[in-house]
Amino acid sequence: MTGTPEAPGQFGLWGKEAKRDWPLITKNEAQEALGAFGLTCEEAIEWHSARPFSAVSRLRDGSGAIWFLKRHHRALRDAAALRQEHDFIAHLARHGLAVALPRATSSGDTTYSSQGRDGAIWCYECFPALDGQDLYRDRMSWESYLTADQAFEAGNALARFHRAAEGYSAPSRAQRSLVSALTPLCGPQGPASGLQAWIASMPDLEQALTDLGGDHALIAALTPHFERAAPLLVAPVLRWGHGDWHGSNLIWHERPAPQSSAAQSDEASYSAGVPFDFSMADLTTRGFDLAVALERSMIGWLTPHATPDTAPDYSVGWKQVRAFLRGYHEEWPLTAQDRAGIAAFLPLAHVSFACSEIWYYTCLVEQPALARVTHDTYLVAHARWFSTKNGQKLLDLVASPDSLGNAR
Repeated sequence: MTGTPEAPGQFGLWGKEAKRDWPLITKNEAQEALGAFGLTCEEAIEWHSARPFSAVSRLRDGSGAIWFLKRHHRALRDAAALRQEHDFIAHLARHGLAVALPRATSSGDTTYSSQGRDGAIWCYECFPALDGQDLYRDRMSWESYLTADQAFEAGNALARFHRAAEGYSAPSRAQRSLVSALTPLCGPQGPASGLQAWIASMPDLEQALTDLGGDHALIAALTPHFERAAPLLVAPVLRWGHGDWHGSNLIWHERPAPQSSAAQSDEASYSAGVPFDFSMADLTTRGFDLAVALERSMIGWLTPHATPDTAPDYSVGWKQVRAFLRGYHEEWPLTAQDRAGIAAFLPLAHVSFACSEIWYYTCLVEQPALARVTHDTYLVAHARWFSTKNGQKLLDLVASPDSLGNAR
């Protein structure tokens, strides 16, 4: 890994990289933004996040309370987009989830906007630190859970999240960039037509894909998976989901050591608390949100293996797949139909987000080489993998009763 605490780099397509897309938040910038939220900050910034797509800093106010200040480029998240997320967070809080609520400005708004020296419009949000441990702070999405027990806990926490999210009503955010969108695939015309219409509705994305050769390779890779999922996409029961569920978006709590010496272990035990970072949340289904969660953490996308036919293969955390689904099932039982839906959605879980990443690299940060890599090794290659022997084995496991086996 590269980077230092002062210049942490960022998580990239193949690990941590020294170069950042967005500059770090400076102390003067933080003081101005926190002032808008009615806070003071005289101390140095304690920590900068390595996550891409935005800049996040951890700071202390004059009383010593810890805050996270997050800055977005307006093309990714403007004030209206952040307010949508904050409205969803408020719903979760009203329904028993102890999430961190955004700090409001003196005008009552939960966002603050400012123009940078380069003319860019930045949008800020500010959250108090949650009690617990950021156990996965230095792990990327696409990395596995540390243990099967923690995979179980994450699955159980997702079920509790889905219960708290019930009843929330808001339109889909599928036209927003970098969202785990399902709705483009829905409708009577079928998922292929829906995806192509969604792409065509965003001319910059359409042109970016055209420059990379069009959507022929993508549609070909997705066709067998579209056929499996099509009946579930005609009139799905839509509800809001998280869209980016993995260990680094959860707060963790260490359990007290057992009193019995016979039961003691050198390995600490953790329970999963509440989630944070709702930037990819959208109108979805339970099955699709679960599929996204499995796609994020159960397949070794960062370490492809060479195969005789040149198509890469990836390892699967079989024990963690079972543990995660078992954890969810203990809180909100998964029927055979539910499991079949998760399996059908799993090869599609990355598609809209990966398309959006191609737009991001092509149009916003102007890194066409990364757009090509995203297209070839993420968008298309991941879809193709689910048609391989190992990919099919994973889909079969998710759909089977064996996926709920005792994996702890």
